[in-house]
Amino acid sequence: MVLSKGQPPEDGIEYYGEGTEAGQCGVRIAKIKESHDGVFKCTLTTTDSRAEAQASMTIIVAKPPNNPELHTSPGSDGRNIYRKGEKLEVSCSAPAGRPAANVSLFLDDEPIGNEERPTIYDSNVDDNSLAVQNASRILDWTDNGKVLRCVASHIALDRPKETTMQLQVYYPPQPQPTIERFGYVIGRQGVVNVTVYANPRPRFLWRVNSEVINEGRPDESNRLETSTATDLGRGAWSVILTIDSVQKSDTEKEYVLEARNGEGAYEYRIILSTATEPAGVDLDAGSIIGIVVGALVLLLIVFILIFARATGRWCFAGNTTSRNLGESSDTESAGRYSRTEVDGSRGERKSRISLSRLFKRNKDKVSGADTDTMRTVVTVDDEKLQTGVPTAQETKPNPATGEGGIVYAELDLTQQQQSGPPRRLAEDKTEYAEILYTKPATEEQQETANE
Repeated sequence: MVLSKGQPPEDGIEYYGEGTEAGQCGVRIAKIKESHDGVFKCTLTTTDSRAEAQASMTIIVAKPPNNPELHTSPGSDGRNIYRKGEKLEVSCSAPAGRPAANVSLFLDDEPIGNEERPTIYDSNVDDNSLAVQNASRILDWTDNGKVLRCVASHIALDRPKETTMQLQVYYPPQPQPTIERFGYVIGRQGVVNVTVYANPRPRFLWRVNSEVINEGRPDESNRLETSTATDLGRGAWSVILTIDSVQKSDTEKEYVLEARNGEGAYEYRIILSTATEPAGVDLDAGSIIGIVVGALVLLLIVFILIFARATGRWCFAGNTTSRNLGESSDTESAGRYSRTEVDGSRGERKSRISLSRLFKRNKDKVSGADTDTMRTVVTVDDEKLQTGVPTAQETKPNPATGEGGIVYAELDLTQQQQSGPPRRLAEDKTEYAEILYTKPATEEQQETANE
């Protein structure tokens, strides 16, 4: 086809461009046809020579694919019926698309086969292509009744094309925990409804204590009657036991529903109660673990705070004052106990530990409620230096000195209170004194005489 500028269109094709003199060779197609699919070549010959210049372009006219094809592997019995645990292999293909179609596999709305990229096959026949998507899956009982969908989308389609197939999976009656039913009223009709999942349809048999009731039949007393199983779809079956007038003895009986098909059998146990159904909170395993971990972390934080408070560490280190352990304990005992208590227990001194003392050991003794300590004047008890008949208390040996020759002394709480007006709490300061023990002259003479 020879085209030039200004030439009328031929079969809807005309020249496009500024002219061959400008070196432009273009084509305008008014209406695309399938016959236009192929290679367009443009050849120009220069005016001053016989050399030719040629360029080409491939035009692809989109063609929608045929209906997608869905192929599956056969089941164990050779038909398109499968059993729980079997492996299903699926192939979805879309032929005769130009260019190749996009194919996808779904089980209901769940995509499958995404781990494998679609395979594109070029047939080299009319430039048609074949797109194939493969997938495999281990079937479970929940797959029964689901729909396999082979979907093909293409640029030439207004909406995707789809081919479907419903799965048939055989499985035995599925186990359930003990079924509890609440809210029955004495003297009124009671209905026990149980849903069983099995495929194919099982046979049902009720046992109330030792009495056997076939499906769709009443018991011997005509108070209990069973219904025929109702198909709820996808292997779900509803079975109903009706009690004409609920008695207290009915809530004490043992109810068993037996379901049996060619794949297996299971017995469902039911408990009836006249109480209202408890409103419980369903917690999954992750929520329970989170609560336990949170409680343990809280206990750990509390323990660390108690330990830091007791030992004066970290944020409690600012309240700690440097003091001698022996002097601190003497000052505390003098401020907390009366003189009578000290005199009476001089020979049998026992340590007293309390929780309040443990948590307040770093508290400054100048502040707080220990006001006796602020008003204490350290004095030496000279009563045992007086001459006279020695008492049993005076005949005891001198108290054992501690490290560094420090001895314990009684603190007189009365002398400070009688000498002058009381001082304000803010003006008091705690002073520590080291008391050295010196033997009186009478004791030295007595030791010399004994020697």
